[in-house]
Amino acid sequence: MNRKIVYTIIAAVGCGYWASAGFCYESNGKRDPFIPLIGQEKGNRPSSLEEITLIEDVLLEGIAIGPMGKNIAILNGQMVKEKDKFGVIQIKKISKNTVELSIDEKIHTLSLQEEKGIKVGE
Repeated sequence: MNRKIVYTIIAAVGCGYWASAGFCYESNGKRDPFIPLIGQEKGNRPSSLEEITLIEDVLLEGIAIGPMGKNIAILNGQMVKEKDKFGVIQIKKISKNTVELSIDEKIHTLSLQEEKGIKVGE
């Protein structure tokens, strides 16, 4: 019983030490797992799809293929499905690697970005 108390005290003191020491993740050239993958490169993009008026402001971040053609895409951090409408944007079609949408009735096709020669999502 006394050992459990001693180990608990040691653990509590050790945790307090690491927290006060300001633990910092050393990436050594690898991606920091504590930073989210989605929504990193927004820059000056509008905060919601409703505010978008230019295709250059739309970022295709991912596509999920569902059963029976119920696919979804992530555009500027928002999940969208076919026939969704956001301001002047309407989602026309979501396929394995592309999203077709219209902005003010003009059709645009967005493709998943390539990373190191490999298409993301394949």
